[in-house]
Amino acid sequence: MKFLRLLRPRAIVLVVLWLLPVATYLVVGTLAVYRAGWLACLAWVLPVMGAAAWIVGRLWKPRRLSESATGVPLTAPEFWTPQDTAAIAVVEQFRSELPEMNRLTIADTNRYLEDAQSMAKRLAGHYHQGSSSGELHRLTLVEVLAVVHLAVEDMEAWVLENVPLSNVATVGQLQTLPGIARAVELGRIASFWTTTIANPAKLLTYPLWRQAGQIGLDLQDELIGVFYQAYLRRVGYYLIEMYSGRLKGGSRRYRQQFGTLASAMHHSGGDVQAFQQLENVSTTIAVIGQVKAGKSSLINALMQDHVAATSLLPETRAVARFEYKLPGVNNSITLLDTPGYSEADVDRQQAKEIRTAAEAADIVLLVMAANSAARRSDVQAISELTKHYRNKPHLKPPTIIAVLTHVDRLRPVREWSPPYDWTTPTCLKEESMAQAVAYCRELFGDAIAQTVCVYTGDQHPNQESVADNLVPALLGNLDHGHAAAILKAFYKQLSANRIDQLRGQFTSLLKSVGRTLFDSAVGDRPPKP
Repeated sequence: MKFLRLLRPRAIVLVVLWLLPVATYLVVGTLAVYRAGWLACLAWVLPVMGAAAWIVGRLWKPRRLSESATGVPLTAPEFWTPQDTAAIAVVEQFRSELPEMNRLTIADTNRYLEDAQSMAKRLAGHYHQGSSSGELHRLTLVEVLAVVHLAVEDMEAWVLENVPLSNVATVGQLQTLPGIARAVELGRIASFWTTTIANPAKLLTYPLWRQAGQIGLDLQDELIGVFYQAYLRRVGYYLIEMYSGRLKGGSRRYRQQFGTLASAMHHSGGDVQAFQQLENVSTTIAVIGQVKAGKSSLINALMQDHVAATSLLPETRAVARFEYKLPGVNNSITLLDTPGYSEADVDRQQAKEIRTAAEAADIVLLVMAANSAARRSDVQAISELTKHYRNKPHLKPPTIIAVLTHVDRLRPVREWSPPYDWTTPTCLKEESMAQAVAYCRELFGDAIAQTVCVYTGDQHPNQESVADNLVPALLGNLDHGHAAAILKAFYKQLSANRIDQLRGQFTSLLKSVGRTLFDSAVGDRPPKP
C-alpha cells in the first residue's frame, strides 16, 4: 500500500486501463474452457482499452521533475528565520531547472553529488550575497558532515518505507538497471516482430503498440522521479539548516534540539499545549510603550493571580521580570515590564533599556493609546528592533502585537457598553475602534503581526476585557514565540559549550600523541639479552 501512494493520478489511471483487460481475459479465459464463443464476443476489450490508454498518454502529459514530487512539500518550520524561509524559493527554482531523472540515469552517482553541490552553491549566494568565496568557504567540517549524515539518514528511512525490495536489492543490481531496461525494450521489440511474422495483420496495431510501450516507460520514469524528488527535498532542507548555522553543534545536537520540534510543527494541528511541552524553555514577553499609554494598567490586568514578581533583568536597571501563567500552557512565561518613553522621542538610556528587553523577548506587546495619534516614538522603537534582527539573520524576530488601550475614549466618548466587535463594526464605537486598528496597520505595516483592543481603566470595571481579547492573541502566537526562544537558547548553549568542547578536543589530541610517542619509544627499545 505504501508503494501505491507513490503513484500520481495519471499513473493510477494508466495502470488501471492496462490491467483491466488483462484481468478480464483471465476470467473470460477460464470460462471459455466451458463455454465456447465467449472469447470472441469480448475480443473488443483489449483494443478499446489499449486505445483509451494511448489517448490518455497522449493528452495527459507527464509532469516535470519539479512537479511530480509526493509527500509534504518543502515548507518552513516555525523556528526558521525569514532568511531561511526565503531560501525555499532558491531550492524550488533549482529543482525546476534540473533535467529529468530516469531509468537510464538513476545509477549515476555523480549526478547526486553534482546536484547537491550545485544546490549548495545557489544557497551560498543567497546567504552570503556579494561574497566571492566558494560555497564551502565559511563552513566548518562538522557542518558539512552533519548535512551528509542527516540527509542520508532521512533517505534511508524513506527508502525502507516506500521502495519495495530496497533491503534486498544490492548496489550492483542497481547499477545494472539501465542495461536491464534496454534489454527489456529490445525483447519487447523482438517479440512484436516475431509474432508479426506469424500474423502479418498485427502490423495494423503497430502505432498503438509503440505508444503503449512508451507509456510504460513513462510510468517507470515517474516513479524514479518521485525517489529523486525525495532526495532533493531532504538535501535542500539540511543545506538551509547548514547555512543558517544550526548544524555547528553536529547532527546529534541538531536532532536533539530541532528534530522533535520540526516534526511537531507539521503534525500539531495547532495544538499549542502539545507544542509547549516539547522544550522546557521559558517564552519571554516584553511590554513596551509610551508613558501614560496604559502599559502599567495592562500589566496589572494580566497579573491578577497569575504572576509573581521575580527580579530585574540582569542587563538593565529598570526592566522588571514576572513569572506569568497563561491558561492551558505548562511552560513558564516571563513577562518583562519596560520603562515608558516619551511621545516625542526615546532617549539614549530608555532606548538601551527597551532594546535589551526587546532583544531578550520572543513576543513584544506594543502598548498604544487608541485615542492618540502620536506614534513617532513607537515607530522609532519598532524600527530599532527590526534593524537589530536584520543584522542578526540567524535569530528569529519576535512577534509584535499592537495593543490599543483607552478605547473607551474613542467616539462616542460617553458610550461604553461592551462587548464590542471592531472586526465587523455595527455601531459608532466599533467603527472608531476599527479605524484605530486600520491606522495602526497602515503605520507599521507587516512589522505588526496582530492588533487587539483592550480596556484597562477603572471607570468601567471589566476584568474580562484583557482576558477575552489579548490572551487569545498571545496563545495564537505562542508557538512562534516559543520557537524563537528555543532558537536563542540553542545558540546561547552552543556558544557556552564551545570552550569546553575545544578543551576536550585538545585533551584527546594530546593523549593520542602521547600514546603514539610512548608506543614508538617502547617499540624502538632493543630486546633484553
